[in-house]
Parts: sequence; C-alpha cells; structure tokens
Amino acid sequence: MKGKLTVSEQQEFDEWFLSEDAEETILEIGLTPQEHRRLMLARIHSEAGIVQQEAKKKWLLPKIAAAASVIIILSYGAFLLFPDKPVKKQMAHTIQDVAPGGNKAILTLANGEKVELNGAKNGVVAKQGGVTIAKKEDGQLSYTNDQAAAANGGLFNTVETPRGGKYQLTLADGTIAILDAASSIHYPVAFNGNQRSVEITGQVYFEVVHDARKPFKVSVKGQVIEDLGTKFNINAYDDEPVIKTTLVEGSIGLKTSSRYIILKPGQQAVNSTGDPAINIVAADIEDALAWKNDKFLFNNEPLESIMRKVSRWYDVDIQYQKGFNLKESYLGGLTRYSNVSQVLKMLEITGEVRFEIDGKTIRVLPKAK
Repeated sequence: MKGKLTVSEQQEFDEWFLSEDAEETILEIGLTPQEHRRLMLARIHSEAGIVQQEAKKKWLLPKIAAAASVIIILSYGAFLLFPDKPVKKQMAHTIQDVAPGGNKAILTLANGEKVELNGAKNGVVAKQGGVTIAKKEDGQLSYTNDQAAAANGGLFNTVETPRGGKYQLTLADGTIAILDAASSIHYPVAFNGNQRSVEITGQVYFEVVHDARKPFKVSVKGQVIEDLGTKFNINAYDDEPVIKTTLVEGSIGLKTSSRYIILKPGQQAVNSTGDPAINIVAADIEDALAWKNDKFLFNNEPLESIMRKVSRWYDVDIQYQKGFNLKESYLGGLTRYSNVSQVLKMLEITGEVRFEIDGKTIRVLPKAK
C-alpha cells in the first residue's frame, strides 16, 4: 500500500495473491471469504485513504500503487477481493499463458535495410550521411552527428514496434521518443533547415529538446502537434475511437484542418480522426503515461478498451462470443510485465466475464451462471 515494493517483490506478491496459498491463509485465520473482504476493505480504507462517493465509487490509485497493482475493482459493483468459489476452479480454462511484451523494434534505414534492434549487438548499428546510429547498453537507439553534413538532411529512418514491443530512441537533436506496442516513427537522421518534423502512428511519448529557431513538429492522422518546449504523449491507434494528445510539461500547439489550439500542462486534447473539432479536458497524467511506466491502469475503463490494450501488448487476437454485450467498467491496475493470465484472472475475479486462451487467441465469454 505504501508503494515501496521492488519489481521482484511485487511479482512475488502478485504470484502469492493469486495462488491457493493465499486462500488457505485466509481460512487458517478463521475468516470466511466474506469476512475477509470486509476486513481487507476496512484496512484499505483506513490505511490508504479511499474515498467513496454515493453516486460513483472511486479508488485513489496514485496513493496506493502497490495495492492497485494486485486488485481490480468493478466501478459500479461491490468491492471484491476474492471470488466465492476457489480461484483454482474459476481459472481451469486458462492453463495456457502468454508472456508480456518487451524491448523490441525494427529499424528501417534510408537504403531500405531492416535491422531487428532486439537482436542487434550493442554499439554502432549504421552510419548514414555523417550520422552514427548506435544501440546503447540499455538497449536504446541514439543518433549522433559526426560532422555538419548537409546531405544527411535528406535521409530518413523509421522505427516500428510490433505488437508486444516497446522501444526508446534519442533523435539527432537529443529529443527522446518512446514507442508503445504497434507504433512507428519516421524521422530524418539529422535535422537540417528551419524545422524538425517527424511522423508517427500508434502511441508515442516525447521529451523534446526545445529550440525556438527550429520548432519540433509531429504529424499524425491529419493533425500536427508543435512543440513549444515540452513533454507530451500522443495516442492515435487506428483501433481507438479518438486521438488523445496529453501535455505533461511545457506547452504545445495542436493544429487540425481548421483549428489551432495551445495546450497547457495537465490538459488533454481529444478529437476523432478527420474531425476538426477538438475537446480540451483535464488529463489524468498517470493514466495517460501508465504504458510508458510499464503499468496497466484502468480508470473506469470499459472491457473492450482493456482488451485492445491486452491485444497490442501481448500480441494476441481477441474474439468475443457472438451476441456478447457485457457493459462493465473497471478500476485498478497491475504491472505490464505480468503474464496475460494474471490480467485475465483479475478481470474474471471481479467481473461477469471469463476467458479462454487458445495459443495467441483469447476468447471473451460471459461467466457461467
């Protein structure tokens, strides 16, 4: 609850929490599952500062990150920590498992050559137009100008992450770009001229090195985001209903076909692809950057939205039972480095849904009555 577990300690706790040993411990201390739920709720309320609103219950996740990593709660139902039936029986159909994604991407050089970055050795990957492209010891990609060569401004590279991939690179100007799964960035190996322009797909987080003489611009789905000295996140997946641009620090300008707005820190611009209308809302920064920080966070999030994230990160296909129309939303979270079975167990325990894993396909079914 204090959020002080190390990654290995958190993984150990997660495994115990979902094991038979956890339920046996509850029974050994003489509590029924119902009594244990009430006890745990009382502890969480007193130690972690949960606030309940009569119309809508909300869990203050930032204050209890460790607890949030192992508990998912229905946003409109009772707070449940354990099912009435043993987990072992509930999860009999999820014997198969899928490992989480990791640090992998493909670099396409200006000459069309492709380099699998997760398999490449550390050190120099290529040299193009006076620029050295190197893979550092931490697995990140970096671009360094060896000389002021005007020719290198016409050379472009692309980094793409597959489903189940994530990657960080440092562009020639020092700007950091972190790509989520199923994303890409197309950029020059060096920024010559009076501006710096890149194109992206999917979800990318930027920490831009500001240069007033050379504005940094990101093009995505018909809109342009211009850095005014900033850290920001863009979520523009094709399978998401809207584009979300979240400003963490500094200032950005966002331009569509007919509008130009400037965002302030803590604001999020939301708009549909091809629609010039832009809605400005207060951003949940922790939620927007959860993926970058290797977390799943669900803030009153529909099941379909959660399963899209699962599909991208675990490189799996999602199939819904014909006629499936479950309208549940979830609060909670856990590390993105859990196997997929742990995510599914959390959803099963707290919701009216069950899952079947068949290789790289996950079937979503209503829970048997």
